[in-house]
Amino acid sequence: LEVLREVRENGKKGKLKPAMYVANHSSWMDIPFFAWLFGLVNYKFIAKAELKKVPILGRSVKIGGHVTLDRTNRRSQMETYKTGVQWLKDGVNLVTFPEGTRTKTGRMGSFKKGAFKMAQAVGTPVVPISIHYADVVHPLDYVFPAKSSWTRPRAVVKIGKPIATEGKLDDELLEEVWQVIADGLPECQKPAKDTPIGVK
Repeated sequence: LEVLREVRENGKKGKLKPAMYVANHSSWMDIPFFAWLFGLVNYKFIAKAELKKVPILGRSVKIGGHVTLDRTNRRSQMETYKTGVQWLKDGVNLVTFPEGTRTKTGRMGSFKKGAFKMAQAVGTPVVPISIHYADVVHPLDYVFPAKSSWTRPRAVVKIGKPIATEGKLDDELLEEVWQVIADGLPECQKPAKDTPIGVK
């Protein structure tokens, strides 16, 4: 992330420039992984509105001022877009899982365009992130993370180089980010061969 850090005239390092952080999504653990990654850096998640109904997590989403999206409501989609763009303009990082939901197979799926449009509107870079084995650490049907063992692989958060958004078409940017994240995943999590890159 240091490549995004501002350098002042006196040569000292300043704060991180805002960016859109995009990752594959296979487990609830993806969220605390980002909290660990950012530490005290200001960021907001773009999350589906249904999460507000989840005990504890829903309250955290509301209190934290995270951006929520009702995918069945066009008005909500527009409000989410405007809110996200404003956060980026205000220097706040955004985090999203453009698949829209957790994969049930562990393999990465298709991406939706919304997050990329936000980044393009402000000219902020997109940072691709490949999360390894989160679905093994916390399987889909488990209430809590699985007990660690020497046979269970450990999760890895692989941060890619920031991708510029200027001068790129929606589909071009989405495909570039999708491919970088896919290339950074272990073989068992790479998209199936017939997976579309982008969906509406």
